[in-house]
Amino acid sequence: MPSFSPSQLHTRALELLPSRAARALEADATLGTLLHALIEASAPARTRFGVSDDDFLRALLRHVPADGGSLGTLRTVQAEELALALGCAAGHPVALEEFDQRFGAELRGALQRVDPSPAFVDEALQAVRERLFLRRDRSEPKIASYLGTGPLGGWARAVTLRVAINLRRGTTVEVPLDERLAQGLKTDACGPELQLIKSQYREAFQQSFRAALGALTDQELNLLRLHFVGGTSQEKLGELYNVHRVTMARWLAYARERLLLATQRELQKRLKVEAEELHDILELVRSQLAITLTRALA
Repeated sequence: MPSFSPSQLHTRALELLPSRAARALEADATLGTLLHALIEASAPARTRFGVSDDDFLRALLRHVPADGGSLGTLRTVQAEELALALGCAAGHPVALEEFDQRFGAELRGALQRVDPSPAFVDEALQAVRERLFLRRDRSEPKIASYLGTGPLGGWARAVTLRVAINLRRGTTVEVPLDERLAQGLKTDACGPELQLIKSQYREAFQQSFRAALGALTDQELNLLRLHFVGGTSQEKLGELYNVHRVTMARWLAYARERLLLATQRELQKRLKVEAEELHDILELVRSQLAITLTRALA
């Protein structure tokens, strides 16, 4: 597999990025340097799992903001685990075998904590494999959405728990969290003040909320989904994640707080209003969204 220089990677990245991001990063050599380090670190794994330079590069560029802003997320990518995930998404047999060897026992253990019966574990494990590795209609397999910014095992465990809880409830349809939150926050589920905000600034509110969700970790997203969407209690979540209920309550509170703060920040970027009005809007989002989050996701 040929080795590319930072400048070559920078040039190729500019060809693949949206025009706005490409213009912003055209003179920034940092991008090529970061990409080169990750390409080099992933080389043995990519060779083993059959992942091309270009496919890996495209996966890395998912971390570049549309406006070409901070590259901080790119610095956190776990190159070898991203290569493994991309190999699995492509159905490479060595990658699939490696995934089973690394995470099979851990995922089985997670399923046993939901329901220890062998029949359930076997059924759920098969459902997990289908969810992770099979294409659905025209969509990519779920593992293709792994971004590489957290441990692959933890990400896979989150997917496994979601599948298991759906099976226990006889549910086969999974609504993506961003859709359930951003679209599920209907006006009639909100307080009157937030209704006013959403009627006047609906598009900015929805864009901000989606962007805020994207700032959360996989674990935070999964906890919010299981607790608010799935109705899983803090005590049950603690059992699933092997932590005390008090610790789980703290995790949930932190995830919701991060969601609120990120929503505020994103709204502040998007709204072109006077400072006093902006302050009032942010205060209403702060006070109302925390209350309506549970109500809207019930």
